[in-house]
Amino acid sequence: MLELASAEAPAGVACGLDEADSSERKCAVIESVVASRPALIAIAAAALGALAIVGLGILIKPQPASALPSFAMQTGQPCAACHTAFPELTPFGRLFKLSGYTAGGGLTNTQAPPLALMIQGPQFEHFQKNLDAPPTPSTSTNDNVVLSQLSLFYGGQIYDNLGAFIQGTYDGVGNSWSIDNTDIRYTRTMKAFGSDLIVGVDVNNNPTVQDVWNTTPAWGLPYISAATGPAFTPPGTMLEGGFAGGVAGAGVYAWWNNMVYAELTGYRTLSSSTQQALGLDPTSFPSIDGIAPYWRVAFAPTIGEHSFMIGAFGMYATEVPYASPGFGVDRILDIGFDAQYQFIHGKHAFEAKVSNIYETDQYNASYALQTTSNPTDNLDSFRASVDYVYDNTYSLTASYFDVSGSADANLYGPNSIANSPNGNGFLFDVAYLPFSHGMPGPFPWANARIGVSYTKYLTLYGGTANFDGAGHNASDNNTFLAYSWLMF
Repeated sequence: MLELASAEAPAGVACGLDEADSSERKCAVIESVVASRPALIAIAAAALGALAIVGLGILIKPQPASALPSFAMQTGQPCAACHTAFPELTPFGRLFKLSGYTAGGGLTNTQAPPLALMIQGPQFEHFQKNLDAPPTPSTSTNDNVVLSQLSLFYGGQIYDNLGAFIQGTYDGVGNSWSIDNTDIRYTRTMKAFGSDLIVGVDVNNNPTVQDVWNTTPAWGLPYISAATGPAFTPPGTMLEGGFAGGVAGAGVYAWWNNMVYAELTGYRTLSSSTQQALGLDPTSFPSIDGIAPYWRVAFAPTIGEHSFMIGAFGMYATEVPYASPGFGVDRILDIGFDAQYQFIHGKHAFEAKVSNIYETDQYNASYALQTTSNPTDNLDSFRASVDYVYDNTYSLTASYFDVSGSADANLYGPNSIANSPNGNGFLFDVAYLPFSHGMPGPFPWANARIGVSYTKYLTLYGGTANFDGAGHNASDNNTFLAYSWLMF
């Protein structure tokens, strides 16, 4: 039985993070973002959100974003309330996002517009071996100091139960502007079987950007990477950026009893004429034929100071490769499984995450076009990581990644003597976040992440030494990155 939540809910947000008041705080957050409205508003919100995405123009390759000062202003909370070390979310942060970015308790939109600015850079990028050529005319083959990106955000409540996370980004290396990650939500809270049920309509432009766990591709590691290289990295599955920014999706989700999550979203590719009007090359990535469904389920209870999640997600798409009609379609299926454990006790936070995406490719069109050597292939992408954060200020991360799949001469031959996609390695990151509990001065919501990361490749494209027959070794791509990540 469903019951609408009371419209007389308080507008404040409890700010304690201790488990003793966690259930009261979660209830206050949920109730503060919901009001009873006709269901037609949800439909209208979804339609307006979809039009907003298309109207703004959805460009390619959105980058992971982070904790927004506009969220902190709106809720009256420091960044540490939602993040252990941004962009890693706490249970409070996950609830804030699932509730549509609308929780209050701080400044209203009339007092301060929900805008924020992000700067990734300057950052220093060093590869173990020089690149064969400079990536751009303004950069060199190694040891570049660059402005990776500058982003402007609208992050927070739009009106009532409608909220958004919208990012526009300037690429400092490519010298171009684009609309980046976009996630627009309308939510309501009901009662189902005696427990709270959040239901939402979501519109976004990047499959998995709507997810609240740091195991899916849009919010998974690496959170920040070198903008000028390296020359070689393992291939990715469809969900690992295959459609990022080139699609518009709309769907529904439900979060019951602060424990069970389910979602279904459909995606379409922008038309070729729209892409061309936005300065895109329609042949640069495959287009979806019809609607591609994406699904997500998770069981994620929080017990005291311990948060658990075990889940599954996936996407099925029929694609017209390289905008080449007349040869049929490819059928791509990604199925992912993930798990996350988070322990937050006082100043200490520990997290372990694992994810695996298995892709099957039926290349009806690509095989006819001779861009693949096999009519069917598969690709498997695995990642596991552990994080420790002290006082939301000092962060240590270690991660292992592994990609393996079918040998295919046409797909991988240019990079691989073995015609193989196989590659694996480690990533390490150490970061300092000085303002997670607030910055002194007139703008306490600003934040920063200053750190170093190192990526070590053990194998690439099926080999360690001379894997491509042109003298390149996997270790040549080992990358040292010293970065600054500022939020205002």
